[in-house]
This record gives sequence, structure tokens and C-alpha cells, in this order.
Amino acid sequence: MEKTTQVKVDHYNNEVNGTVNANTTFPLRYLVNDQYYDPSQGPILMYTGNEGDIWAFYNNSGFMTDTLAKKLGALVVFAEHRWYGTSYPFGGEAYAKLNKNLKYLTVPQVLWDFIDVIDVIKNDQSYANITNKAVIVGGGSYGGMLSAWMRMKYPN
Repeated sequence: MEKTTQVKVDHYNNEVNGTVNANTTFPLRYLVNDQYYDPSQGPILMYTGNEGDIWAFYNNSGFMTDTLAKKLGALVVFAEHRWYGTSYPFGGEAYAKLNKNLKYLTVPQVLWDFIDVIDVIKNDQSYANITNKAVIVGGGSYGGMLSAWMRMKYPN
């Protein structure tokens, strides 16, 4: 199931491109597969998206979406990386003012986007017993590095 959540353009400052506005957000896309989710035992498996449309990674990750999810009874979440797929800060202006906007394309900003997605999932009452579930992050290539950095920076 495809969903979006609003995330801040800049998670660390109240100013976006010279304008003080702590609520400047954009829609970040994520995918949820609850086919094998077992509320009594299953964790959250989260794929940290990398440089491309999130559906491309989802469609090529059967080991996570089918094998691991089924074995663990997991809820599977794929979060899209900002500036890829449909997750563009500033919408159509994202590339029009590229030099001005690229400062918001950093690993710390992306990691915080993923934390926001985890918070949304853990507060979604349509998934029973989800609040205290363990989150296991994974990815490939650059997405795998994002997973490692998530584990290092946000171990909880």
C-alpha cells in the first residue's frame, strides 16, 4: 500500500531558504506491506530507500517482502529517499533552484525523514500492537549504508 507523510524540509533549523518557518514540509512516500504481519510476534522490517523510485526497490526485494516477512511475521515498510521518486522538497521547484536547495539533500536530513516514517507507523492504530515493535532496517548499496548509519545514530 502506498502512503505519504509530511516531513520537514529542514529537520534542524526553523529557517528554510531565508524564511523563518518551522513547518515547511513536503510529502515523503513510503510503502507498507502487512500481508504477513503477526501482531503477537512480528517486528517492523524497514527498507531505507536510496537513489531511485521506491517501487523499483520494493519490486526487487522479494527476500525482505516475502521470505523474511513471512518467517518473522513482520510488517514491511519501504521509505523513499528525499529527491527521488515522488518525494521532492519544493515540488516542481526542486530542480529549478538546485544550487539553493541542495543543502537539504544530506544524510542527516534523510535519516530524520526515516525516523519520521517509523514514528508514523508506530502510531498507526490500524496495526495491532505496533507501538513497541522492534524496527530492523536494511537496504542495499547506499541504502545499506543509510541502514548502518541509522543503527549507529539512532540505536533505539
